[in-house]
Amino acid sequence: MKRKITGICLMVVMILSLWYGMSLPVESAAAFSETEQAVDLNQSMEGLENGADSEEDETGDTEDTAEDEADGENDTDEIIIDAEECEENLTEDIPDEDAAAEFPDISIETADNDNGAEEVFSAEGDEVDEFDTADPEAMVARATSSVPVKWVAADYQMRSEYAFTYAFRANTSSLVSISRYNGTLNTKMHNWYGDERGFTEEYCKTFLGCVIDDQDYADPITAIYSNVGEYNGKIVDLKVTAVKWGPVNKNHIGNDGRNIIPCILFYKNRIAFNTIGVGTVRFRFEFLDHATQNKISPKGHVTLKDLDAGQGIRVYDGWGVNRIYLRKGYNYLKKTTAMIANGAVYNELTSPEGEDIDTDDVKAWCQLDFDGYFMLNWNSQESWNNETYPQNAFFLTTGKTVGTYEPNPKPEKRVGNDGAAYNSMTKHESTRTDPPYGIKEGKNYDYVIAQRLMPGSYSSFVLKDTLDSCLKFRSGSVTTSAGKDVTSRFRIENTKNTITFTANTSYLKSEEAFNDVTYYFRIKVTAGSNTVISSHNHISQNGSAYSIENKASRTIVSDKIKDTQQTNSSWVKGEIPREIPDGQIVITKRIREQDIIWAHGNPVFRFCVTGTDGKGISHAYEDFVEFRKGEYPTDRGYAVLSCTFSTIPLGRYTVSEKKTLRYVFESITAQTANVSLNDRTGTVTLDKNNKKAAVTFTNKKTKYDRYSHTDVIRNKISIRH
Repeated sequence: MKRKITGICLMVVMILSLWYGMSLPVESAAAFSETEQAVDLNQSMEGLENGADSEEDETGDTEDTAEDEADGENDTDEIIIDAEECEENLTEDIPDEDAAAEFPDISIETADNDNGAEEVFSAEGDEVDEFDTADPEAMVARATSSVPVKWVAADYQMRSEYAFTYAFRANTSSLVSISRYNGTLNTKMHNWYGDERGFTEEYCKTFLGCVIDDQDYADPITAIYSNVGEYNGKIVDLKVTAVKWGPVNKNHIGNDGRNIIPCILFYKNRIAFNTIGVGTVRFRFEFLDHATQNKISPKGHVTLKDLDAGQGIRVYDGWGVNRIYLRKGYNYLKKTTAMIANGAVYNELTSPEGEDIDTDDVKAWCQLDFDGYFMLNWNSQESWNNETYPQNAFFLTTGKTVGTYEPNPKPEKRVGNDGAAYNSMTKHESTRTDPPYGIKEGKNYDYVIAQRLMPGSYSSFVLKDTLDSCLKFRSGSVTTSAGKDVTSRFRIENTKNTITFTANTSYLKSEEAFNDVTYYFRIKVTAGSNTVISSHNHISQNGSAYSIENKASRTIVSDKIKDTQQTNSSWVKGEIPREIPDGQIVITKRIREQDIIWAHGNPVFRFCVTGTDGKGISHAYEDFVEFRKGEYPTDRGYAVLSCTFSTIPLGRYTVSEKKTLRYVFESITAQTANVSLNDRTGTVTLDKNNKKAAVTFTNKKTKYDRYSHTDVIRNKISIRH
């Protein structure tokens, strides 16, 4: 009930306010906070006293200005009083204790009922605790709230530090626990409301119902939704507590002619709530680390949808809400800023009574920026208590915004070891402090591109990376910063070494995709052969080092902008080892075995190799063969021995034989194609394609008379390092 108070009352209260002084906001906040909320609330109030929140937005504009009022604010000079009284008793069936077995995956505490079939409910008159001890006539309206309320255009740039939000993520999120649950309420809902109001049998399986009352069922109700978002690389759970509620009405009659039990419905397939037969419910939203269940305190936002037909919210200063935004240009949601007698200041937003609109109509959206947690009072339409036919108020949230967080941040590219974590990699931008990443022939390594996707309404997301053709694409994958594999949500294609990641349209439209998630796009590659890399002109002049640059680009299309941005450049670098000149010339000597007379000494033959290498440097080498009794092979009556000239620089050389006793030159034969013959010598060409050469000298014995002896000794010199 709302009515104006005279100016005299206003003056009295203003004097009282001055009397209490600066301590009033803290004292009044404590007056309506629960014991379990005191720490957070006190912290919030301390932040306000220290100037953490102001009435100015990020551009410095004061929120409550004449310009804002012209854009649609609806402040009035009314003195507001809210007081509802009803005292009724209602007898109704209570669910079985075994009903929880229907939902084995949810932790549930069932409501006990010693009487078996019936339970008595009662209601008390005042709206939650802020009116329990206050005299309604002493309430003061028109107050200054520390929480700015601003009407903004669709392209208004929201603060990026509040981009985190929660959402029910398909095949990921779930309602995992609820503090108490009444199993037969699902069937009763169908009987009370019927198919014509959308409460089909299937729909009634999508929620869990908790009876509320002012006496027997007055304890808070807590539900936990698992895996609703990611924050700073952690999976986040959402803890929702129905802290208190206002008076309930048990006189609503269902389609089956029976009284409707006041209750709150918690949905299993989305984060939404339905309040039945109650005017106000206070919800508290907190966040938990999914892995540890420890409380975390993210900054973020949430948008309340479908505030229509007289429904609304009330947010008190110190309830974790930093700012409130509505869409500019509409006069649908009415704002009231006021205080109650104990000095507690609130902002209330209310839609026109009886005027329904579409759920996705942004004029009935209200966005809240929160810091760590937030609370709000969810208010039903006024008719919830005035009519006897079925009443319910559906409370739904979204991660979308009334302004925008776009354009999205620039994507960042890094390169590192095969399978390495993104945070262990660097950009390798080829600077003194961030040199290129080292690779070698055949090495496996990864490129990873990080893209933070802010809340928005997107129709297309495409990331492309063209690899140099001397690199081989192996595979691609997509994960989030919290480690979730979402590769299946993207189509990955490789066309002529251009790797393309395209988000599936259905996934991109889901709030799971854009509730401030950072994606890691991993491209696994293998470095090509040195021959391939050399042929691609990556080699630096007068050297064997090579460098390969790589960058990617991504395009995101939303209902606001088309945004294309490139990553930084990532460089890889390697070296192709210089080829060590290891040419080889094999010289073979053939003599008739029957010509050997051991009394003449061992037959010894000496050879020379002379010439120049590819750089024009001259080289000369000598070697010999010595036939010893029983230490040589034979070939069709010939004794055969060979010597090898190794580690000869590639180049052009002449092979010749020195004169020896009793034997003369008979012939020379080329064993490889890179040897040309000229009388008694051979010319050898050694290059990278023909590193080996072979020739054969055949000699015959011509002198058998007189005395002679031949011998040879090979000296070895040791070098100590």
